[in-house]
Amino acid sequence: MGKKKKRRSRSDWTLPPGIVKRNADQRKALDAIADRRRKVPQRRLIIGLFAAFIATFGLFLGFFISSHSLVTDLQSRGASAWAEVTSSPRDRYGSPGNIKVKFDGPEGDVETQLHDWGGMRPEGLTPGSRIPVVYDPLDPSRVLTAQWVNDPPAVTPPMLVALLVSLFFLTGVIVGTVRRRILLNEKRDMEATPERER
Repeated sequence: MGKKKKRRSRSDWTLPPGIVKRNADQRKALDAIADRRRKVPQRRLIIGLFAAFIATFGLFLGFFISSHSLVTDLQSRGASAWAEVTSSPRDRYGSPGNIKVKFDGPEGDVETQLHDWGGMRPEGLTPGSRIPVVYDPLDPSRVLTAQWVNDPPAVTPPMLVALLVSLFFLTGVIVGTVRRRILLNEKRDMEATPERER
C-alpha cells in the first residue's frame, strides 16, 4: 500500500503575517504615488479663469447696461423723426453692420450710424428706405429705430454668448478651487500620517 496523503488544514494555506503586511504596505505606497500624481490645479490657472470670467461678464454688463441706458434716455427725452437709410452693409458673419441713416435734426441734417442694441442692429433695412427713428436731441448720434425704443429685444445673441461664456469660466473657477483645496488637504494628511505612526 502506498503512503497515505496528508490533508492540509486551512491554516496551512494562509500567507505568513510578514508577507500580508508587506503587500498592504505596497498597496498603500502605490495609492500614495497615485494620489501624488493627480494634478493639483495651479493657482495661476484659477486666476486666469477668474480674469476671463471678469472680462466676459464685463462685456455682458457693457452690452446690457449701455443698451438699457440708451433706451431709457430715448424714451424719456427722445425726439422722433423719419430717417433715410443711406448705407446698410453686412459684416463677415452676414449680420447687419454699421447702418448709416440721415434725418432732420434740431440743427439741420444729421448723418450718423444707428446705435447698436446689445451688440446687434435691426435686420431688413435697405439703402433708400425710410424708417421712423428716435434720437437724443442733446446728442443726435444716439439714435435707434422707433420699434426698438418702444419694444427693445429682451436679449441679443452677443449678450447671450457673453453671458454663457462667463458662466463657463465661473464654473471652471469654482471646480478648480474646490479640487485644489481637496487635493492639497489630502496631500497634507498623507505627509502627516507617517509622522504620527512613528
